[in-house]
Amino acid sequence: MSLHAQPPSFTPGAEPDALTLPRPAVLFAARARRLRELAQAGALAADWLRFVAGLAETQAQALSALADDIAAADCVDEDGRLDLAGLPRLAVWHRALGGLADGAGVPDAPAVAQALRSMRALDAVAREAVALRLLSGETLPGDLACAPLVAAALELVATVAAAGAAPAGVSSIDEACPVCGSHAVASTLAESASGKLRHLHCGWCNTAWHHVRAQCTHCHSSRDLAYQSLARGAPDAGADGAWRAETCDDCRTYLKVFDRSKARAADPVADDLASLELDLALGEAGYRRPAANPYLALAAGAAD
Repeated sequence: MSLHAQPPSFTPGAEPDALTLPRPAVLFAARARRLRELAQAGALAADWLRFVAGLAETQAQALSALADDIAAADCVDEDGRLDLAGLPRLAVWHRALGGLADGAGVPDAPAVAQALRSMRALDAVAREAVALRLLSGETLPGDLACAPLVAAALELVATVAAAGAAPAGVSSIDEACPVCGSHAVASTLAESASGKLRHLHCGWCNTAWHHVRAQCTHCHSSRDLAYQSLARGAPDAGADGAWRAETCDDCRTYLKVFDRSKARAADPVADDLASLELDLALGEAGYRRPAANPYLALAAGAAD
């Protein structure tokens, strides 16, 4: 796989809205549609994309039964911040996890079937431990099978809680999510009256926040940035640059950028999974990503 590099561009304009909170009622259903479209278009690990689409559909279906209980759990503090590490202790999180497993069915892919079996074999304490390791990025080999279901339950509860958050002091140079403190899983570009604006997106609570362009989101350098894309294009992204990564040669990190003016239905989590080939090429080139997609680890295994 080869990469094609372009210099970054930047169009100054008026200050945009700093924060966009998630809309769970539409987010999960739209993600499911996007994942199925990308799988149909021939993206790498298409079977895995269809499984995550099924999870997103189940997340959407679970909202009505869980939303009130999540709100009652009072997950967001007085400063509008969400403590992700506290979620696995909540009864509503365990309900969400069980409901997602029951709704996921048993797909044909062996790795997916193993995920369901592994999760159902764990008691409450073990499930909490897997969740905490997943949040810390220190998973054990035995966690990978059930990690997607655990992640889906964490994401569901976090997203519903974040929808009612009101954090103060949001900055356009913040790398971390203003609501839960996680690093961005990806970013998007969208047209505005003042040009294209970049927003970072949290992979856990689905909050989006504005970040200035032409600046590394990890080390804040503006010196050695470039946009990298696959030279031969990708399904529903092609050579038009809808899927790219901003790379920084100062800290050797990258963050994917999905241009919604070229792929209007782009979803940061879904398109991140579907652009796995871009991750592989960037890894071969010596770049790393500061934050992983919670659903990405097993996707790589499913692509083997």
